[in-house]
Amino acid sequence: MHEVFEKGRTGANLLKNPYFERFRVQRRLLKFKSNNRSVVEGTSGFRDFYREHFLAAYNRYQRFFAETGVAADGRRPYDLYDLETLIYIHQHRDTLKENLTTLRTFSAQLFKGSKYLENNTSVWKAVLQVLEITAFPENDPKEQQWRLVIDCLEPNCILLCENLATLKYPDDAMKMNVELWYVGGNNTRILENLSVDKLCLPFYYMCDWDYDGLRIFSNVKSIIEDKGSKVTLLMPHDTSKSLPVDSPYHNSYWKHDHVFTGLNKENFTEIQQQLIMQLVAGNNWIEEESQNLRTLLLYNNHILN
Repeated sequence: MHEVFEKGRTGANLLKNPYFERFRVQRRLLKFKSNNRSVVEGTSGFRDFYREHFLAAYNRYQRFFAETGVAADGRRPYDLYDLETLIYIHQHRDTLKENLTTLRTFSAQLFKGSKYLENNTSVWKAVLQVLEITAFPENDPKEQQWRLVIDCLEPNCILLCENLATLKYPDDAMKMNVELWYVGGNNTRILENLSVDKLCLPFYYMCDWDYDGLRIFSNVKSIIEDKGSKVTLLMPHDTSKSLPVDSPYHNSYWKHDHVFTGLNKENFTEIQQQLIMQLVAGNNWIEEESQNLRTLLLYNNHILN
């Protein structure tokens, strides 16, 4: 696509991909060269469309490959999720290196599960290259006392995220003056060290609605309240996107043999309790990534700028 943008045409077999074929059939932005179906050309509206929707991303990805030396070729087919995660790791490499965990812990925190990197060796090798390390340590540090932040010049609230997904795509949050913090998993104790000036803004918490996500929220709620502040758990705006708990890369299960699945009811509102029991009964969970951030904050009555 970028070659078409720069040169007006490409000899690459672009239209074998159904995604790009739509740009020819539906949008009429691409076409075959007259009398030569091995060459694809852009139509009159292609350059403006590409500039608006793709150019910034292309430049961002090219900058990443140039700065890290990670190979960008067909032998290493990174999908968009992998690429955005690698860019995020590159942006926060100093913090991540200072608190380096085992391969499986690192994979669970930043990718789709603890074994994701083991099953995707090209991504694993790219991570090593980005971090400029040869291997992960055999043991996790005793305590993980760090947080990853997407700073905001004039924040009107702080959104604590169990997962890194929202921090990888921070544009919407920044437009809404929402500062993003990753303090998920075993990394919640860092909140105990928050200074008074950090507590003057409202706190919200965004997480997977599964046992571990809600258990971690309970820990966060206790820490924040002990400091004289409070944190609001964001309710999913679209519960139709629930998934079975045995989904791939998902390892959190409800405790069916415990009252209220082992969680403390007092940490949740009545409507939140109802949703939790609905998910437990169906053996389902709701993934944090399935919820649109802007819609989620509006649904939870957060006033946007």
